[in-house]
Amino acid sequence: MSRGERSRRFRCSPIDEGRRVERSLMRRLELSADQVGKLLRQKRVWLLEPGPQQVLRRGALLRMGDLVEVRPAETGERPPPQPNRKLRLKLVHEDADLVVVDKPPGRVVHPGPQHGTDSLLNGLVAAYPELVALGEERGYGLVHRLDRDTSGLLVVARSAAAYDHLRAAFSAREVSKRYWGLVKGLPPEREGRVEGEIEGREATSRYELVETRGAVSLVRLFPETGRTHQLRIHMASIGCPILADPRHGHGLDEVTARLFLKRQALHAEALSLVSPSGERLSWESEAPRDLRKAWKRAEG
Repeated sequence: MSRGERSRRFRCSPIDEGRRVERSLMRRLELSADQVGKLLRQKRVWLLEPGPQQVLRRGALLRMGDLVEVRPAETGERPPPQPNRKLRLKLVHEDADLVVVDKPPGRVVHPGPQHGTDSLLNGLVAAYPELVALGEERGYGLVHRLDRDTSGLLVVARSAAAYDHLRAAFSAREVSKRYWGLVKGLPPEREGRVEGEIEGREATSRYELVETRGAVSLVRLFPETGRTHQLRIHMASIGCPILADPRHGHGLDEVTARLFLKRQALHAEALSLVSPSGERLSWESEAPRDLRKAWKRAEG
């Protein structure tokens, strides 16, 4: 839906009961997951009845009888992210095609309503002004994303050709990623595979149990697809949510309090891909001190 189209409304039926709003929108309006995500980010999806009227956000569960209105998406080009030279980047790799940075926890990747100039992207366009020319269509070079409280390796393209190459590699599952995570409980097997739809699309992850200390397990996680919150959703689905995950886990609870853990215990520790030049490149990043200390405290 774009500006010029009319708003659309629908009354939720029994098939929508308990269903996430994004899945109902894809089914009813025949929209892609990206299109639905854009509508939700732009706050174009509203619950009209029962009142009071409110914006529906990603993950909201619908109920039979709800009246939902979907308004046309904003299509005007937003201004590019403003450079912020005060933000320091932890650079892992740099060449003519791409850069790899080690994102700290607590830093959002791109600007938003509450993060105008303090996102990672603001720091990136200050260091690499050529990213602005890639435009919003190519994410100003951002090939993939990490959640605000997830730390670790992030690859950024420096040209349109590099972006298209890397996006194709991610879509073809030719990029290898490994995450370090602390989860609550004990996974059902030492090695396992989790499959299940996320936002109406197939999603697959693998995990390996490294060690268990009391109520906490250290795992290595391997996402084979790249859905939003995929690892967090999949680990929660097998009864082992990521520690301190505020949305799919238990947030800050008695376990995280004992470990002095203040953010979700997830770190993108390894990344490997074939660069646009044809060279296989690999990088690793040690888990930050707060996660390593939390794991050390789990001994007690």
